[in-house]
Amino acid sequence: MAQNSNIDEKKLLFELSQGSELAFTTVYNQYKNIVYSTALRITKSRIQAEEAVQDIFLKIWQNRDNLAEITDFESYLFIISRNHLFNSIKKIARETNLISEFDQKESAIIDTDSNIKDEQYNTILNQIVEQLPPQQQKVYQMAKRDGLSHQKIGEDLGISTETVKKHMAQALKFIRLKISPYMNMFMSLLLFFKL
Repeated sequence: MAQNSNIDEKKLLFELSQGSELAFTTVYNQYKNIVYSTALRITKSRIQAEEAVQDIFLKIWQNRDNLAEITDFESYLFIISRNHLFNSIKKIARETNLISEFDQKESAIIDTDSNIKDEQYNTILNQIVEQLPPQQQKVYQMAKRDGLSHQKIGEDLGISTETVKKHMAQALKFIRLKISPYMNMFMSLLLFFKL
């Protein structure tokens, strides 16, 4: 069943890339509510969320030539939406003289170890940690969740402290890489909670 829906989506995106307004309307109707609810959650404004939906789908129409090559449209849509909303928020922040405060928040959040008590962030972080190789996952959780030193982890796992450090560095590098696409969204949310 999933394969059929993939084939249908591929066909739909191909037709859209050829300029089919019917295909565009189908894609719009299928995804507009997802884009709207994300935009509303971030902007806290129905008007801005509605404008964001229009702008985002206008971008999709303008860049339709590339759509036939897209293999995961939902991820593509998420990236376009995220970038559009992030740019809108930066513009609002600039207009209200909050850009310096925003920049401080941005630099404070880049560190993946920061204690953001956000359920969504923690869910995403846990999903990323689950993708680590078993030994890196174990080392990361023993250090972060259990608060153990590198030496204690090495003793418990029967490996050297240097190996623990190596696993930890690799785990953090992987987590930073995987979490960076989400960071703009979290910075935006924190800025709006502050307003």
